[in-house]
Amino acid sequence: MEIGRWRLAIGLLRLVIGHWPWFVLLGCLFLACLAVLIADHGPRNTQHAIPNVLYLPRVARADDFWLDRPIWSHADAPAAHEVVLFRHAFTLDEPLEGAGLCIFADTRYQVWVDGAWVGRGPARFSPARREYDVYPLGALSAGPHLVAALVQWAPNERRAESTAPFLQAHIQGTADGTVRVVARSDADWRAWPADAWRRDSAPIYADNIVGPTELLDLRRLPADWMSPAFADLDWPAAAVRPASGATARPRSIPLPENVPVTVTVVATGQLSPGRALGVLAPSAAPYTLTFAALQPTLFAVEVLSNADAAPLETIHLDSAPLAWQPAPDRPDVVVATAAVLTGSHSLSFAEAPAVGLAFSVSTQDVRLAPVPFQPVAHAGLRLLLAEPLRSLSGGVAAAAVEGSEEVALEFDSLPAYAVLDLGRTVHGRLSAQVSGPAGTVVDIGWDERLWLGSRPLPYPGSLHPGWNQVDSWTLDGAARSITTLDARAGRYVLIAVWGDGPVRLDDIRVEEECYPTIPWGSFHSSDPLLDAIWQMGVETLRPNMTDAYTDTPWRERGQWLGDLHVEQHINRVAFGDTALLRRGLRFAADAFADGRPPALAPNADGTLLLDYGLVWVQSLADYGQLTGDTELLAEAYPTVQEFVAYLAEYENPSTGLLDVPPGPWYQTALVDWAAEHSRSGQSTALNAMAYGTLLDAATVAEAVGDPAAADAYRQRAEWLRQQVNAHLYLPAEHRYVTTILAGEPYPPTVHAQAWPLAYGLAPDGEVEPLVSSLLELLALEPTPNVEVYGMFWLLEALGRSGHVPEALAVIEASYGRMLERGATTWWEGWESDQHYYSSLSHGWGGSPTWFLTTYVLGARQTGASSWSVRPSFRGMTWASGTLPLVDGVLGVDWQQVENGQFALDITAPSGTTGDAIISLPGVTTIAVNDIVVWADGAALAAGVTTQADGVHVPLDGGRHALRVTAYPPTGLGTNLREGRSAVCSPFPPVVKWGSIPPCR
Repeated sequence: MEIGRWRLAIGLLRLVIGHWPWFVLLGCLFLACLAVLIADHGPRNTQHAIPNVLYLPRVARADDFWLDRPIWSHADAPAAHEVVLFRHAFTLDEPLEGAGLCIFADTRYQVWVDGAWVGRGPARFSPARREYDVYPLGALSAGPHLVAALVQWAPNERRAESTAPFLQAHIQGTADGTVRVVARSDADWRAWPADAWRRDSAPIYADNIVGPTELLDLRRLPADWMSPAFADLDWPAAAVRPASGATARPRSIPLPENVPVTVTVVATGQLSPGRALGVLAPSAAPYTLTFAALQPTLFAVEVLSNADAAPLETIHLDSAPLAWQPAPDRPDVVVATAAVLTGSHSLSFAEAPAVGLAFSVSTQDVRLAPVPFQPVAHAGLRLLLAEPLRSLSGGVAAAAVEGSEEVALEFDSLPAYAVLDLGRTVHGRLSAQVSGPAGTVVDIGWDERLWLGSRPLPYPGSLHPGWNQVDSWTLDGAARSITTLDARAGRYVLIAVWGDGPVRLDDIRVEEECYPTIPWGSFHSSDPLLDAIWQMGVETLRPNMTDAYTDTPWRERGQWLGDLHVEQHINRVAFGDTALLRRGLRFAADAFADGRPPALAPNADGTLLLDYGLVWVQSLADYGQLTGDTELLAEAYPTVQEFVAYLAEYENPSTGLLDVPPGPWYQTALVDWAAEHSRSGQSTALNAMAYGTLLDAATVAEAVGDPAAADAYRQRAEWLRQQVNAHLYLPAEHRYVTTILAGEPYPPTVHAQAWPLAYGLAPDGEVEPLVSSLLELLALEPTPNVEVYGMFWLLEALGRSGHVPEALAVIEASYGRMLERGATTWWEGWESDQHYYSSLSHGWGGSPTWFLTTYVLGARQTGASSWSVRPSFRGMTWASGTLPLVDGVLGVDWQQVENGQFALDITAPSGTTGDAIISLPGVTTIAVNDIVVWADGAALAAGVTTQADGVHVPLDGGRHALRVTAYPPTGLGTNLREGRSAVCSPFPPVVKWGSIPPCR
């Protein structure tokens, strides 16, 4: 019998080896069918089950994408910025079923098939981790077809780690049951180096963090180049470049969505009426403008005075220098006026800066020679110099359907402008159909705010040096479609038109480029302000979830690991997505160098933040807990080991604590923008984070089957806890010192108290005194002394220690103030509206969203199919909401029925298990579905236990109605403001205090 089994096994093995392509095909078909079954017949929870999405590459055999030849228009070293157009015509002898396009390009691409736009990409990448995109094309008929692609080579410091410009692509499908690959990129493709885009265009950020602005001359770009009818016989053949050697990987996250945004025209008018604005290219200097004064008059000249401007002393009127004064209400604009007599005069410019020179002169009582308007590399210069004067009949007609995503503008008397309001910061693209005389110039710039409440400054000059989010198009006289290759970001869009009119922009649309996910989470309560604050966190996270968790869509768009940590907590209560976190954790693991933690990934560029490495391990453990995905944990585990070993380099030999040498924040740690003294030395905050990281490293080690390391990490964590409390805690004061630097202890700060509480590091019996110290040190006026980023740890400290009402007071005071000041997304810092370099939409601002669901509603995911509900029952009279889980949503609804009586209703997906945790003081009875399960301190049902955090009642999926009686009554009010005085005393009706007293 045993011999027969072995023979059967060997025979099956030979069969598989001999026919492996068919088995791969059958395996892929099985997985595809399984995906369809999951999508169509997956869990049907009555509470809106979240679809289980399985992302399968549309490949029917072993992945050979990297057999596609990398191609470009030349084989030479590339310029800093290039755009190449590709076309490839091919003919199918028979129909191709289930066709899909696989494509990747460095740095970004757009692609069309048979003249129809297909998509853009790729997702951000590194040399070690590149993912090609797969687009379903359906059935392709027999006959001729065309693939056309536009590829922009534009390396930048945040989005990707570019190595060389190239395109790789192919189309594949099945014909007569056989997998066929067609249109594979090679030398048969045609490649045209497009010179319609300026290669020397000014970067959006001087440090090349984002990429170049796009200055496009439509006169040099055929409108129908991507059409099958376009004749490309004179296009050269593509040059095959050396293979990159990167491993083939299909995209691990879904393709982005383009979501229409409602556009409102808020201002139109003329640009610098009564003045002529000119632009000089650098090569045009020295230059002299001649004019004739028709009568004695005052002649005015305006130029810029910032780092991008020409020296003022090189500008002369009739060979004499000018006296300059700042222009009122216009940053960086200076004005010189001089009395001139009737007759001829000259205005001379000895030099023009490398980016070009913008100037304007008065036209009153003078006859000017033609004022030059030359193409330059920096379109923002003229937008900053020009003065937009709003008017109701200023030659600009706007048409829009109320609440529509489409707007039309007609510019008659030029130059003219219009300002669009998108309602909040959006990461996306504006598109329009534009028509006007050849040579007319259309500038479009984005900004997050209005200068003095009236105009955007997409190029703010010295207010934010080096920033310039202005793109430009030179029209060719035909109706054309315009948009940008890369995304832009902001709330306000400034459109300026220069030249001869009229110019029309029809079908103006703004589409937000979003990560496609649905907000399954929700939160509602007896306090409308907190409800609004919860929702604002969701709206702020959206533009920061693209192909990574990013810091701010406007300024950097980088995947910083600390930002990722906070944002994934917000995501877990709002969207419940884990694919984006998985991808980000992998990029970060790749970027560690011998344990040295990167601050961001990809493209860390040498930046090190020790605390960001610590929270990477914590995020990895969180991911494992949420998903049960031990594959990723095993893949990243060696990096965890190297990083923990690297931490030993910082150990103080006397105390064993992390002792970080002083240095700039980007080479030490951030902790929080308000935590300068916590970044170096034997920092309490950093050592508390290290303690939490060691515990999470133990969790990861245990999950991947390394129990010995798990025990070692836990022992080390406990030893570190003892050392922190022995050397940094002041028992008499119930406070931690901030740090010990060069032997000198620094006085206690709020961060030094909050971080140990957040990680459960406090000595036994010292939690309540430590909370009192924390609240005494916490200031909220004029602004909180914990910044927006640090709020995550402050709220965790208060929530974990059971001080939910105090946390609600902090949220309502700090975030409520931001709302009062006009925020539509959470800012980077409390005073971001006062600084042009600080963003008004930052992903890390949504900590209250996570806190309200986790600690007020009390809903928390504890495993891939487990959860817990521990409602606060404090700070408000009722709360309800949902928490996304893998197999559906967890619904929670609690309220104070009457004084001392509470109702808790839980609806959980089938197949899940969880605990209801009742932690009210003085609980006398707990009933589940009218059956008393706990009374007078005793369990009356199996599994019900009393633990340190309350009474645990185990529950399965389904609906459960819990009724709780507590004595004495807790005395909750009807809402947060009214109830606060009953919970914590004293509290004034309006929160305006310097520190918050603890609840007693």
